[in-house]
Amino acid sequence: MFAKLLNRRYIFIIIAALGILTAIIIVKSRPAMQHQPENRPAVKATTIDVNQYNVRPSIKGFGEVEPDVLLEAKSEISGKIIYVHPQLRMGNILPKDTIVIRIEDHDYQLALKQAEADLAVSKANLKEMNLNLKDIKVNLRLAKDKLAIATKDLGRNEQLLKKGSISKTAMGAQQTVVLQLKQEVQSLTSQLETLPAQLEVQEAKIIISQASVETQQRNLERAVIKLPFNTRITALAVEENQFVGQGASLFSAQTINKVLINAQFPLEQFRILAKGFNHNQTLLQDAFNNGDTEELFSRLGLSAKVKLAGDELALWEAKVERISGNLDPASRTLGVIVSVDKPYGDIRPGVKPPLMQGMYTEVILLGNSKEYFVVPRDALHEKQLFLVDENNHLKRIDIKAEAQGNMLLIENGLKTGDKIITSDLFPAVAGMDLQAVPDPVRQQQIVDWLETHQ
Repeated sequence: MFAKLLNRRYIFIIIAALGILTAIIIVKSRPAMQHQPENRPAVKATTIDVNQYNVRPSIKGFGEVEPDVLLEAKSEISGKIIYVHPQLRMGNILPKDTIVIRIEDHDYQLALKQAEADLAVSKANLKEMNLNLKDIKVNLRLAKDKLAIATKDLGRNEQLLKKGSISKTAMGAQQTVVLQLKQEVQSLTSQLETLPAQLEVQEAKIIISQASVETQQRNLERAVIKLPFNTRITALAVEENQFVGQGASLFSAQTINKVLINAQFPLEQFRILAKGFNHNQTLLQDAFNNGDTEELFSRLGLSAKVKLAGDELALWEAKVERISGNLDPASRTLGVIVSVDKPYGDIRPGVKPPLMQGMYTEVILLGNSKEYFVVPRDALHEKQLFLVDENNHLKRIDIKAEAQGNMLLIENGLKTGDKIITSDLFPAVAGMDLQAVPDPVRQQQIVDWLETHQ
């Protein structure tokens, strides 16, 4: 029984070995496999021919419109308001030198008359003192002459007294005359010495009287309030017949011939503008040392344009005035103050409104022109551009670019005539076959963009 089981086991092993051997023979006898390359069709890709253009790089910031001059008119005198211009109301525009308020000036006219009278009295006193000065000088000269004669007579009398020709009484009388004349000379000399000081005091009184007259004249002028420039009224604080004290608020107004905008820009944006200043380092240093930044910006070719945020129709030419002295602590942005002249000019209803206080605007700073390759922004794929090489294969290159709206400005890494792919490719495998097709729409977009950036 055991022998039968053993024979049966050997039979299974032999059969399994024969099966394996047969399989090996079949595999080995097969011909070798040959890989056939797959003929995939070339992928169609739209392209543009890249070129270098002279472009003025720009950066964008935002800020609110503020008046160049904001006038807070206050009363310089006290009194009752007797006139208010009927158009002195918020929002109205009034021309320069318009009389808008009058304050009752009767008290100031009386004060002016009093000051003029005091001045006249002081001048008369000064004239009288000058005449006295002349009289004293003449009297002093005469007194000295008489003293000299009396002194000679006294000398002769002394000789005669010795001879006994005159009495002692006569001699004493002559001595008395000499003493009286000496006293007169001394008195006149003292007056002559003190009178100039009195004249100075009187001249000082005249100056005080003149100042008082001028003060009252100015008070009369202050009773009439005129506009110092063409203005838009923003607030009115008084009414007719109201009494106002000195320093009381009257009205507020702002200039309409110029507005300012403090636009905020991220600091890193200035990098592209600064590249255009590389050849003007000495100019930059001199300008900042002298503080003449307005002249600096014009000489560096920096200019600005202003438009309402979200509105592409209304546009104003602007001038860069100055740069803020510090970064905004909240947004970490740098302020650039630009000005727009005649913000109320060229108004077109529904298209171009006047630039008014509080309007939120977009400010575009334009730098010096420079040569750049201009490429649509959406042609960039994770810091890479896709090109079609001379063999119609896909080529991927790393690139450094500055974004300018819908475009990229590229200084290096490209050459004129390179074909940039503008369509989306997936997958974008380097070396894949491509069928390049011109993209006239994107090419025209570049042309249109250049019209406003050159």
